Amino acid sequence: MIAHPERKAQRTLHRLVGACRWPVEIVADLEALAAAVDADTIAIVDAALARTRPQLRTAPARAWIAVPGDGSSAADPDTVDALLEAGWTHVASHPMPILAEELLTTVLKVIRGDAFGLEKYLMWGAEVRSYTLADTRDRDTAVAELAKEVIASGLPERAGSLASVIADELLTNALYAAPVDEAGQRFRAQEARDQSRALTGREAVTVRWATDARYLAIEVRDSWGSIDDTMIATRLASGAKRAPQTDGGMGLPLVYACCTQLVVGTAPAARTEVIALLDVRYRPTELGRAASFHTFRGTVEEE
Repeated sequence: MIAHPERKAQRTLHRLVGACRWPVEIVADLEALAAAVDADTIAIVDAALARTRPQLRTAPARAWIAVPGDGSSAADPDTVDALLEAGWTHVASHPMPILAEELLTTVLKVIRGDAFGLEKYLMWGAEVRSYTLADTRDRDTAVAELAKEVIASGLPERAGSLASVIADELLTNALYAAPVDEAGQRFRAQEARDQSRALTGREAVTVRWATDARYLAIEVRDSWGSIDDTMIATRLASGAKRAPQTDGGMGLPLVYACCTQLVVGTAPAARTEVIALLDVRYRPTELGRAASFHTFRGTVEEE
């Protein structure tokens, strides 16, 4: 269901999600949307319209997705911030053609319940590199190797630098914030970062990356599934600078600030997967000043 006050935008959004082959209904205002939405609905809402009633997303629906107007310009950063602060779990901030790629992938993932894998964001044939850390001390080596390979692939040094920051923060979260004991306590949070620890069984951490000349995608996966996915959006908002040092602290906000799109997939008590996407087609000044954000729930059995 698409809620947008402008006919041109309604037609554009209809075309973007029409490939999903689900019936599409269009409404012009939030009152009509609220009256029609149910637990099976995927609601796609103009971000500026959504900002007038951000708590609407608490109504039952399969997903609430905020989009930037008709896709001709990026979403206003203050609007993105307000929606994140209100806990929206799907906020697309960039204009076309990024919006088309992002929105279709998001809707298909929701429909299919398929939460994991960076491959969904890249063109067919993109080669995925993977590293499984054997020890906590492998983090620095993995980060350096990833940055070197990114630059060797033809991407600019800036992309390599951002990849280094992103991978380091995500690996740190997976190694030290993700592990929890039976009481839910993050027992590795205060562990010295230079201490050697073998990563076997559930403590294994994997980093994967690939590029298709549109996006550079970096994925880090752990087997704890301990992140509170209901609170991630508010932690990313600029008003959430007081993020706790546990559960990732300021790591995710920093990653969000470095990327074009941040995607979190969770299977509670089984897996957390974070994908940071950098659009490498455009200069930073040509993109919106706020990144997109999406979070999905899935199951590990789906693979």
